[in-house]
Amino acid sequence: MADPDVPISNHLTMRNGICQYVRRVPEDVRDSFPFERIQKSLGTRDKRKARAEALTLDQVWDSQFSEARCRKGLSVDADGPASLGTEGWVWPDWQALASWFGASLAEEDWRARLGSVTGVALGAEPDLSRLPWRSPQVVKEHMARGRTLRSSTVADYAETRVTFVQSYVRRLGISLSRTTTEFDRFMAACLTAELAYLDVFQRREGRRGGLDQPHPDTITGPWRPAPRAEPERQGEPQASPPIASAAVGKSLADCRAKWVENRTKTKKQVRPDYLREMDHTTVAFEAHSGISDIGLIRRRHLLAYRDHLGTSTAYKVATINKKIGFVSGLMSTALNAGWIETGLGPDLFLEVPEDEDQREPYGEAEVAKIFAHPVFINGYRFTQAKACGELQFWLPLLACLQGMISSEIVQIGPDNVGPHPDHPEILCITVTNAGDRRVKTLARRRWVPVRRELIELGFLHLVEAARRENRRWLWSAMEAQNGDVTRVSGYFSSFWASFSRDDLEIVSEGTSLYSFRHGFQDRLAKAGYGDEIKKGLMGHAESGMTGRYGTKKKPRVVNILDLNAALQSLPWLILEGVRFSNS
Repeated sequence: MADPDVPISNHLTMRNGICQYVRRVPEDVRDSFPFERIQKSLGTRDKRKARAEALTLDQVWDSQFSEARCRKGLSVDADGPASLGTEGWVWPDWQALASWFGASLAEEDWRARLGSVTGVALGAEPDLSRLPWRSPQVVKEHMARGRTLRSSTVADYAETRVTFVQSYVRRLGISLSRTTTEFDRFMAACLTAELAYLDVFQRREGRRGGLDQPHPDTITGPWRPAPRAEPERQGEPQASPPIASAAVGKSLADCRAKWVENRTKTKKQVRPDYLREMDHTTVAFEAHSGISDIGLIRRRHLLAYRDHLGTSTAYKVATINKKIGFVSGLMSTALNAGWIETGLGPDLFLEVPEDEDQREPYGEAEVAKIFAHPVFINGYRFTQAKACGELQFWLPLLACLQGMISSEIVQIGPDNVGPHPDHPEILCITVTNAGDRRVKTLARRRWVPVRRELIELGFLHLVEAARRENRRWLWSAMEAQNGDVTRVSGYFSSFWASFSRDDLEIVSEGTSLYSFRHGFQDRLAKAGYGDEIKKGLMGHAESGMTGRYGTKKKPRVVNILDLNAALQSLPWLILEGVRFSNS
């Protein structure tokens, strides 16, 4: 690992594990030397020693280049601008420098294409199909770079790309040092900027855009202060200046409180787990942007955070959009409250790839393999917290046989299991939002008959035990997590992903816990049941105007006899070997 006390040389690289000093002779004095490039093995793998020696070589060659310029009558500063110290810089200065770095990458790519650009690509309505391509070698290099950077940690990036970043910022007279307080954060911003540039490169190569990039000279910072406004002239009318960025003394936490207040006034649900996720997101956003006052939050800050989530986490696009929605929604609350004058604008969200979240049902052989595992036939239990105790047996079984989703299953309590009001001979699970439960849509509120085999396996014993002990939920994991549906569902999803991959060796693309629900629907269709039965059992919404009428506050009215007959008739050979045990 790099020693923070040793400054960084711009000309240090590694080859075959040995540190090398590599430097080009500047163009203006190239004819004064019999070579174009300096390359010297430093004979060590110790990066600290190599950096120290490289800095010595920097001084030697800087001196020789300066002497050569003197002999030619050139300025001794031709190799670069005057040194600019970074003492006293605050985070916005470093953030601006990272933006300048990204803009410089995009500008260099544009200049490489510019000679072949025709006028039709530069008009008010540019014909993007005429954008020139870069060479196949350049495209291949960019694709490889993208793959590497997307899998890199910030620490990896700082170690391997700091020389590359230094080669750019040195043009401004800036030298990087690992002792700088914001070094790691600056390198993270540079990683974000470089990935954003690669996205621009791909859009240009795909002839889909990428023309509206800022020139590096338009980005102001300590190296280039914002231009002073011209003094007003007496007697001449002055245009109204734009509203300046100004703190308003309100934070996203204030917006959250206002949002809760608005929801409460309109008698809308405010779920504790939703608020926890919102709070986690806003704290992360403020840490990333370095801004806590909503009056200073700009569109670029949220877009930078969005790109950070896309490059530095394993989140799917839908999850990233949800997090961006938290912040943009709170800013809309601030706008409606009159705390800020403008919103963040449209097009904040990423387009969800067509192949993301395309779930597939488990095949018959996979279902048989799942329910032949010792968890389901001889009472074996995984002990880690994410396995969620008895849920590791019941949740997959209920999902498979009942067609319910995991969040519905984990919310089952003794109060929503009982006989149907019109047909008490039919035991049902009531999917409802009663008791502060949550359901995804109104249509999901329904009565689901309980498969008889589940009763024989001891499902009613769980219900009766929960009633005796005055527990709110059937499951120990929900009791332990104080009813946190998001956390318990997340725990079990994580467990199931590793269990199905490592223990069951199921690697079919698109399969997950939700695959049970898809398989349930396919089984209904194969048995010849129509949409009414499917919607009644699975809670799918009515389409068109029909769904806007009828009962809303109670589970939908359906023929429970037909639903029960359909559910009980589906053939499940897996049930022959399944046994429940409390051990």
